[in-house]
Amino acid sequence: MTRKITMREIAKLANVSQPTVSRIINGNKGVNEEIAKRVLKVIEEVGYVPNKAAQTLKRNQSNIIGISVTEIYNPYFVELIDHLESEARKKGYNIILHNSKHNPIIEWENIQNFMARQIDGFIIVPTGEYNLQRISELDIPAVIITQNAKTLDSVGLNHLKAGMIAAENFIHSGHIKFGYIGTSFDDKFHGYESALAENGFEFDHKNYIQLKETSKNNFLIRRDIKNYFQKVESLDFTCVFTENDIIAIEFMRAAEERNIRIPEDISIIGFDDTYLAKIMGISSIHQPIDEMVKTTLEILLNRIENEVSLDKINIHLEPTLIERKTSMFRRK
Repeated sequence: MTRKITMREIAKLANVSQPTVSRIINGNKGVNEEIAKRVLKVIEEVGYVPNKAAQTLKRNQSNIIGISVTEIYNPYFVELIDHLESEARKKGYNIILHNSKHNPIIEWENIQNFMARQIDGFIIVPTGEYNLQRISELDIPAVIITQNAKTLDSVGLNHLKAGMIAAENFIHSGHIKFGYIGTSFDDKFHGYESALAENGFEFDHKNYIQLKETSKNNFLIRRDIKNYFQKVESLDFTCVFTENDIIAIEFMRAAEERNIRIPEDISIIGFDDTYLAKIMGISSIHQPIDEMVKTTLEILLNRIENEVSLDKINIHLEPTLIERKTSMFRRK
């Protein structure tokens, strides 16, 4: 087994003091550039790996960020987590990932586990407002991602505008009867409904296919959509906006079983613009994940380093519609 080399030996090989090696490893900028290059060359040659546990004890900083999301079955969150992990690594941080499964009790357990692991800060997709006040009282930085809240720093999408964009696209395509599928009357729906009203249309709530809160996977989503189909003789809308891309896919499958043509009979716009939307040709509201992740991490790391004001930061990113075949049909 290869013997683990020490920082003292690195210092001896580079002909510098051990504190100098320590400052270079910890990113201290007050070290002569030539000396730093010499030390880094020795570190590379011998394959030295810093003792992270010892650094954590010494600096009271773990260089670990907690990530808590509400679900991992949705490809949007898979992509979000991937971006978060990659960007955190570029900044010298590792992540601990937890899934709350839309359960506020599990969410709080996740946060307690973060604290026990002595993380430096965490990023959260919250289950709702249940734990936000308690989180705001913790002595550790936290930033909400994908949503916005007044009690914490947050980086989210302008969901109201997203709904408005979907409604306006349908109106411009000649639709006069509109549908919606989701789990709650959220900002996306309110934006959708308000844009219809501003253009002289009234949303008929019997065309709202409301999924049960337990519908958090494809099977349950399809079940709720089929149950709606069984309750109505025919669908009284020619276009539908869905809460996410998975719902859009399951609606397409259920519609095909009833010989409903997409987009000729019903046009569809999803939300998130996941890789599934790209593969299936589903029109979808795009969320700028890369910008969202970089902005969120910048705020969190500034909080960790105390380089930002005490005022809460709430950023609303702008949505865009990526139109594909499911809505590319103009009604006469």
